[in-house]
Amino acid sequence: MKRKKLSSTLVILILMTLAGCDRQASNTDEKTTTDTSQQAAKTVAQATQTSENTYGSYDDEDFEESYDEAKATNITLKNSGTEIDGSGASEKDGSIVITAGGTYVFSGDYNGQVRISAKDEVVHLVLNNANITNDSSSAIYVEQAQKVITTLVDDSHNSLSDGANYTFSSSDVTEPDAVFFSKDDLTINGSGTLNVTGNYSNGIRSKDDLVITNGTINVTAKNNALKGKDSVSIADGTFSLKTSEGDGIQANNATDAEKGWIAIDGGKINIQSGNDGIQAETNLSISTGDITIQTADGYDDSAIDTTKSYKGLKAAGNIIVDSGTFDLNTADDSIHANAAVTINNGTFSITSGDDGIHADTDLLINNGKIKVSQSYEGLEGATVTIKDGDISVKASDDGINAAGGSANENEQEGPFGTDSFGGPDGAGDSTKFIEISGGTVFVDAQGDGVDSNGDIRMTEGTLIVNGPLDNGNAALDYDGSFTIDGGTFIASGSSGMAMSASDSSSQASLSIYFDETKAAGTLINVKDETGKTIVSVAPAKDFSHIAISSPNLKVGETVTLSIDGEDSGTMINGVYQDGNYSNGTQLASISIDDVLTSVDQSGNEVSGNQMGGGQPPM
Repeated sequence: MKRKKLSSTLVILILMTLAGCDRQASNTDEKTTTDTSQQAAKTVAQATQTSENTYGSYDDEDFEESYDEAKATNITLKNSGTEIDGSGASEKDGSIVITAGGTYVFSGDYNGQVRISAKDEVVHLVLNNANITNDSSSAIYVEQAQKVITTLVDDSHNSLSDGANYTFSSSDVTEPDAVFFSKDDLTINGSGTLNVTGNYSNGIRSKDDLVITNGTINVTAKNNALKGKDSVSIADGTFSLKTSEGDGIQANNATDAEKGWIAIDGGKINIQSGNDGIQAETNLSISTGDITIQTADGYDDSAIDTTKSYKGLKAAGNIIVDSGTFDLNTADDSIHANAAVTINNGTFSITSGDDGIHADTDLLINNGKIKVSQSYEGLEGATVTIKDGDISVKASDDGINAAGGSANENEQEGPFGTDSFGGPDGAGDSTKFIEISGGTVFVDAQGDGVDSNGDIRMTEGTLIVNGPLDNGNAALDYDGSFTIDGGTFIASGSSGMAMSASDSSSQASLSIYFDETKAAGTLINVKDETGKTIVSVAPAKDFSHIAISSPNLKVGETVTLSIDGEDSGTMINGVYQDGNYSNGTQLASISIDDVLTSVDQSGNEVSGNQMGGGQPPM
């Protein structure tokens, strides 16, 4: 009995099946035991991916790309006299109807519709250079089936398209509304190509679960490119998704908390969307992937309707990212969750017309390389926790914001309106905080550099802030306390509302007010009693105040403050490392008598520390 050659994906699947893996029943926020197909997909992914998690829900048959030619019904499409070799299918009035489960192999060209009405049976569609066009409805319409698995034959090029207007039986009928429309579960696999052109509305849509495990899929649609009501699971594949009005990928079940999720476990995805790039009604979980998204005309699109949404990665629930490469150029937030955002790793290049990364509740960054090169607010959440990573943020307002902002104590007004974080009102809200325990964080902000409605805590890592030039904002702004117990902190900016660390810190801090604004690039050096450099920094923006904290800054010692000169070290984010400072002008010798020392550039003590209270008299 002749069979098509097994794909490498299927070979791994069979091996994993023999190994006896367990099944995962559902997609939730917590990792549960993976099923056989989940484990198979994981094994496939591990060949090229770094993530160890798989979030999608896959059955064994979702990876099955082979078929038995002897049992298949072969359909050679023709506009006149389609040839059907086998049982279960018939043609009438420009429609090919499949009424039984089984395998159906399509090739050729057809103006009409393939309709599937197979009760609770599994139908396996095999597209082998098949081109189907229907000017008045869906090209493929799954009216009823247990599941439809569509395989794109290796090296085949297949196309589906519809017209701009559909014909319905009555005015109250609105479906089907996609080129490839399924009322039941729909799976796409295979290593061939599928081109979909949706002139009426959606490209590919399932009213249950949409699963894609392989293939090259190119969709151009008026509305959503890929849409699964209950869920969308992507294990692998190459995608080019373009929409004029809708989302690139969408799951929209809002009535069941266990549904409406999207899981991406691999693949290369390129999205150009008229609205959101990837939008989940509940949770969006990404194990890994190479994902490029542009919404509208990108971050500087001034012609968009700000009552609509143009976010990159969006979820009404949680977003979790384990690894991958992300290039996000969005008119709205690049990453946005109405609950929590967790980033475990990955490389992110972000340009945003609003927030770079926004979480209504908790933003947690465990690792990764994140560059926000354009944003209104850079990183934002009710809480922001950074444990590791290489992070760079540029913002026209606040750089890192824990429920702060200009609207009121509890909200922040951006280009797309107000972000509400909930929780108690008033200064010193202990439920809001920024915590840094590792990594390297660089902030360039025109508003507040680091802003918390509650506390800021730092125990390890490096935080460098180039703050605002105006005195209405500050490089550092908090309503509770800023406790530094470790790490390196350097913040430069205007002096009008300048702040430094709290005296509750265990690590010493030095706050310096200059007599006049210093030009960008001015080198500031602080050495200890032995002549060893503690900090050598040249801020990239004008500044009149600088706050410094370092493990090498010790209470009871005297340090030397110098300006200008040169440093032979390597400069990263304005800070020189592993070099020698020389030829500068000494401004002062400063005694570090307490955990918090505030002085002017001559070393004279300055009283106060909060909101400009430490600014020396003019």
